[in-house]
Amino acid sequence: MSPLWVEGERVQMTATADGRPVRFVWRGHAHQVDAVCNRWRASEMWWRSEPDAWREYLKVTTRDGLLCLLARDLDGQTWSLIRVYD
Repeated sequence: MSPLWVEGERVQMTATADGRPVRFVWRGHAHQVDAVCNRWRASEMWWRSEPDAWREYLKVTTRDGLLCLLARDLDGQTWSLIRVYD
């Protein structure tokens, strides 16, 4: 498995209104999202009774065969690629 890039690399994302990724550009190459395999949210203060989610994670497959972990910063609505599985 490839290492996790905690901060990740910023990607340009095209997503649906509900946040489902459709296409992203990473290092100058466009990747069409084929499927969202898993989706979850995480919070910095998980121990609080009502923690605020700060990041959403999506594990996706692409049409060109990548299995990736993407993160969406819920505050700024920016997207990052944080892992490419080998």
